[in-house]
Amino acid sequence: MLTMEQFIQACRQRGLNVTYQRMLIYRVLSQRHDHPSAEEIYQQVRQEYPAISLATVYKTLETFAEHNLITKVTQLHDQARFDGETEPHHHLLCVHCKRIVDIRDERLNQLEIPESCRQEFQILGYRIQFEGICPECAARQSC
Repeated sequence: MLTMEQFIQACRQRGLNVTYQRMLIYRVLSQRHDHPSAEEIYQQVRQEYPAISLATVYKTLETFAEHNLITKVTQLHDQARFDGETEPHHHLLCVHCKRIVDIRDERLNQLEIPESCRQEFQILGYRIQFEGICPECAARQSC
């Protein structure tokens, strides 16, 4: 996770204007560890900046993701989720409640990319996503 100073520097290096709105959106996301949706970030940001629009939050998050300042977690159902942690890691996704949990296991970062993939594509990276049922949802199902 970037500190606010590092975030400001990274924005400037990428030619992005450093605005109060962008800093606020980044700060809110960086303080969360639950992979919030744009709507959840919007609800939190507007407590401090009521005039902000949901469209601004969406556009800002997409801009951050395009410039590798945050990670856009693979679409889960119909809603994108965002992650302020850009260091290599993977995810567990609950297919019922949509909970996302980080996985940090160096073995997953050492997978061999098949030769056929490397011949067809210039591979820039990868993320592994495991899908299943979290303990809370599993407990509710067994009742």
